[in-house]
Amino acid sequence: MKFKLLFFSLILFFSLSTKAADPEFYRLTVATKRWEVAERSSFLNGRVSKEILNQLDSIYQKFPNGYDLNYDPSNQTLKVFVHCSFDFYSIQDGQLVKEYQFANRGYTCGSYFFEKNNAYYILGGRGFWNSHADLMEFDTLNGSWEFKQVSYQPLDYYPLGAYQTSKGMMTWLGEYINPRIPRIEKEANGFFLDVEKKSWQPFKINIEEFDFAEIAHANESQLYETEDYALSVTASQVSKLGWYIWIIIEKETGKLFIYEGNKHTEMYDSPFLEVIGNKFRYFEYTLNSTSEGKEKMIDLDLIRSQSREIGQLVLLDPKENKETTSFFPLALWIGFPAILLLGFWMGKQFQKKEKGENLPPLDLEKEGEDLEEENAEILQQLRLRNGEKLNTEEFDILLGIDQITNFDSQRIKRSRLIKALNKNYQEKNGFPLITRIKNPEDKRFVFYKITFENGN
Repeated sequence: MKFKLLFFSLILFFSLSTKAADPEFYRLTVATKRWEVAERSSFLNGRVSKEILNQLDSIYQKFPNGYDLNYDPSNQTLKVFVHCSFDFYSIQDGQLVKEYQFANRGYTCGSYFFEKNNAYYILGGRGFWNSHADLMEFDTLNGSWEFKQVSYQPLDYYPLGAYQTSKGMMTWLGEYINPRIPRIEKEANGFFLDVEKKSWQPFKINIEEFDFAEIAHANESQLYETEDYALSVTASQVSKLGWYIWIIIEKETGKLFIYEGNKHTEMYDSPFLEVIGNKFRYFEYTLNSTSEGKEKMIDLDLIRSQSREIGQLVLLDPKENKETTSFFPLALWIGFPAILLLGFWMGKQFQKKEKGENLPPLDLEKEGEDLEEENAEILQQLRLRNGEKLNTEEFDILLGIDQITNFDSQRIKRSRLIKALNKNYQEKNGFPLITRIKNPEDKRFVFYKITFENGN
């Protein structure tokens, strides 16, 4: 009886241990058609068949590109995101089911595709005009991607790579590109995106032994992600570091380790990258090579155990994007002189206004007699426009005051003429000659309507 109980306990223990050891991270990135050189019938432990990949290739044969496939073991869902497009699929019973319902392309070349809390996102990418770090969430109800507003977003930023932690997304090195400005700059560290809080903050790659950013930006560099780690693979011209620098990042702690053992160096051009847990497989294959190539596997649990700690990622306080920061001093230099000039101009206008208000009273009766005797030409011009509605500019030309450059002087002269003309004409005919009418499209402006009795 005791033996049976012990045997049962051992079976239960090992079954639970095996279950706990099952990986939760399944990712596959394949290049259109090129994946065929591996001659594999399936990927991700049989979950992605070559028939599915052939279906994708037949759809996108005119747009040679690639696909990211993400399997979630918690709900057993398998999703596909197509590079440089917004196309998004589910794989159900060995068939592709398109979830994105529109036909947009571009903007998402190099986007990072990931899942969090049963929602799917794409982060960053390249478009025709700029690079960006936009966050978009898939809207299953409407079959579209929804842009998410995020605080402190770095503008025109495209990371070298990204990886996911339990708290959010870490973007690694990268550059700022915007041909409109133009802008081409390098990012020496990176940024952390808190997906829940929708907020960015910078971090520092703290390594004292060497300037990693300078080496990475001067040479070919890539970032690979597994369940618990990210692996930075960088070519090097520094003899003491070797031909390649492998830096392992513990995703949850941010600790940095360097691996100085024998390294694989052919993953850059692999037609596929398959990640299950902390192991990733790739194909040693160079484009247009005559060699047959072979599949290789890297176990980052093993690599981490043989590496030494060299640094730490350190989160910094959030800050506004670089454009805003760099624009502020420029605004100070331009803004203060502009305010001084505006104040000077307003002071002159107030002086002119006060001067106009202090003018002596107008003798309307005398002015009206002068208009009939000395300005008969104005009345004749008004008669030619009988029944018309004139805007202010047209009316000033007709009165001959359009050459007065001072706005207040022109307004006062116009008002005096209208009052004099209307007073004189109304005494003789019983109604005013000139009527102000509000512009129905913009109440701030008026028309001037001219009305002679019976057109005489």
